Amino acid sequence: MSGQHAPPPETGLRTGPPIDPSVAALGCQSVTKTFGAITAVDDVSIGIDQGEWVSIVGPNGAGKTTLLNVLNGFYDPDTGGNIYLSGEDVTTEPSYKRARKGLGRTFQGLELFEDEDVLENIMTTRAVKQRPNLLSALLFYVGGGRRTEAENMRRVEEILDYLELWEYRHSTIGSLPLGIQRRVDLARSLALEPDVLLLDEAMSGLTFDEKYDMVRFLADLHEKEGLTLVMIEHDLEVVTDVSQRMIVLDQGAIIARGEPDSVVDDPEVQRIYTGVE
Repeated sequence: MSGQHAPPPETGLRTGPPIDPSVAALGCQSVTKTFGAITAVDDVSIGIDQGEWVSIVGPNGAGKTTLLNVLNGFYDPDTGGNIYLSGEDVTTEPSYKRARKGLGRTFQGLELFEDEDVLENIMTTRAVKQRPNLLSALLFYVGGGRRTEAENMRRVEEILDYLELWEYRHSTIGSLPLGIQRRVDLARSLALEPDVLLLDEAMSGLTFDEKYDMVRFLADLHEKEGLTLVMIEHDLEVVTDVSQRMIVLDQGAIIARGEPDSVVDDPEVQRIYTGVE
C-alpha cells in the first residue's frame, strides 16, 4: 500500500477523533480536483469507518458530486491526492475495478437503460460482477457458467423481493414513476454486493412517502447487513435523522464535520444554508 500519511489536523472543525483515511473502509487524503481555473474539490481528506452512515451536505456547487466521482474513479484527483478502499490505495484503479472490490454507487441523474425492463437492468450489473473480462464471457457457457447464471438470477430475485420491486420486474424503466426508478437504481448497485455504497441524492424528486420507503430500505441495509453508506442529500431533516456523522462542503472545502446535531448548529453551516451571518 502506497501513499500513507498522517490524517490532517482538524482544528476549527466540530468533529470526533479523526479517522485515518488509509485504513478506513473508504477514505481520501489531500484530494483536490480542478477543472481549468475552477477548484471543485479543495484539499479534502476524509475517513469513513466500516458500518458508518455518513452524509455529505452543502449548497449547490459545493463539490459534493465531484467528490463522489473522485472516490469511485470517474474522475482522477489532481496530483498528490490518494483514494483508499478497505485500506488499499486504489487511486490509479478505474471505477469498474473499485466496484468489484466493493464500492457501489447510485446516481443523481439515473443511469438506467430506459428501453429494458427492471430485471434486465439489474441482471446486466450482476453479470458484469461475475464476468469481468472477455475470456470469462467466452467461457460463460462452459462448466459452471450456467450455475453462475442461476446464482445471478437467484440473487437478483432476492433484491427484487427485498426492495418490493417484484411486480415491476418485467416493466420497462421508461414506463415507471421516478420513485420506482430510484429504487431500481439502488437495486442495481446492490447487485454488485458492495461493502460501501455511495448515494448521490437518491431521494431527489421523491414524495414524502417515497422518501420514507427509501430511508426504510437503507436503514435496514445499514443495520442488518452492516452496509457502509455515504450519502449526498439536501433534505437536512432526513440527514439529521439517519446519519451518524455529517460532512459539510462549501466551495469544495470541508467547513464542518461531526455528529448531526452539533453540525447543524454550527454558525458557519447555518450561514451557507440561510445566507444570514
